[in-house]
Amino acid sequence: MKKKKKYQGLLTALICVALAVLIVFAIYFIQKLNNKIDTEISIEDAQTLIDATFADLPGNVSTGAKFVADNTSVVIEELTYGTEKDIVLECTYETVNIGSTVESNLDKYLESVYGFYLDNTAQGIKTNATKIKLYIADLVEADLAAAEKVEGNVTFYLYETEPGVFTPYLSDELVNTIFGGILDAKTTINSAETVTYNGETVNISNLNTLRTGLGDYIALKNYDSAMPDTSVPIEKLWNTLKYDFHRNFIKNDQYKYLTNGLLTTLEITALAVLLGILIGFVVAVIRCVNQKTGKLNFLSGVCKVYLSIMRGTPVMVQLLIMYFVILLPLGVEKFPAAVICFGLNSGAYVSEIVRGGIMSIDEGQTEAGRSLGFSYIKTMWYIIIPQAFKAVLPSLANEFITLLKESSVAFYIGVADLTLGGIKIRSITYSNYMPLIAVALIYLVVVLGLSKCVSILERRMSKSDKR
Repeated sequence: MKKKKKYQGLLTALICVALAVLIVFAIYFIQKLNNKIDTEISIEDAQTLIDATFADLPGNVSTGAKFVADNTSVVIEELTYGTEKDIVLECTYETVNIGSTVESNLDKYLESVYGFYLDNTAQGIKTNATKIKLYIADLVEADLAAAEKVEGNVTFYLYETEPGVFTPYLSDELVNTIFGGILDAKTTINSAETVTYNGETVNISNLNTLRTGLGDYIALKNYDSAMPDTSVPIEKLWNTLKYDFHRNFIKNDQYKYLTNGLLTTLEITALAVLLGILIGFVVAVIRCVNQKTGKLNFLSGVCKVYLSIMRGTPVMVQLLIMYFVILLPLGVEKFPAAVICFGLNSGAYVSEIVRGGIMSIDEGQTEAGRSLGFSYIKTMWYIIIPQAFKAVLPSLANEFITLLKESSVAFYIGVADLTLGGIKIRSITYSNYMPLIAVALIYLVVVLGLSKCVSILERRMSKSDKR
């Protein structure tokens, strides 16, 4: 009967998952069918948009690129609507052939700026890329003014990324074509490694300032050459999640912050639980002996003070005091300090769990042990404690789970645990959502797994009690 109910529950879960998947696919296809242009645009508006787009591409101090932009014209000849929320613009263009100009005159430019660099060096003046750019401006602009014009046809795309918002697709090929090979010119400059000066060939592979100055003169702003995202909302959400996942975890193997942090968290928790169980049993036995026999009054008083402090103050405050006030002056490292603090904190709760288990054992068990000739200590050790341990084992396992979550404050003293791993990723990517949610999910999965193990343990123990 139990197996039948178990399979029924599994079947119900599978049906719910299948329905959820079907609903998602239905929404996706409905959105896909409706993924059309929401707002039409005239040729005049499209012309204004592309004129403004190309005018904004040169950097603020890139006068060479600005010269090319001012001498470039793009005229829309035909406008049609595509099938992926795109507008196709068939255009003619005319521009300055900067690619050919830089390639044919590069040796002259490099010789000039190298001489300028040597003159400044001889006078003790530091030459930076900005000075190079300003120095070479007049020479290059004169060549650009005399350069041949190039013209042709080009296809330009606008994508409606939001209702009424059109984003141009600035591929590298399109920008390079309309701006007369400006990206080719930048590549030519960056690949230069030698210069002929006064009849001698000089290696300038280490003089990045020269190439940077020339490159800055024709630099464009950092534009996005990726195709604008016009996918439906579900696709956008999926694409965003994929991008964030890669940026936060896959890039530069940043997931290792979480895996290494989880290992540290589990190590701290396991060691602290062992220390807590040891302390808890000692404290519980002392208090039980005092309660039943009236002996060990002093030790029992010390244990009560210990319990009051550990159970009456926040674990984070205990951790800060334990490390910065007590252990750091003694040269104790962060990891053992965290284990000691969490072990002491856990021991206070374990002692009450164990004491409750010992007190739950029938008094007749103690009398039986004493009647067999055992001393009180031996009776506790051989008869009472084994039974109490069996009774409190599930509670101790739950204490392990609780301690696992409480150990998340270890990052306050710099321990590289799971929480600090998520914070490190967050500091690198400036993303709040993905790293913190990942940390929470990892804790949740581990806790659910441990909870399942505890429930199995409890069932096994309940079966053994019935035998």
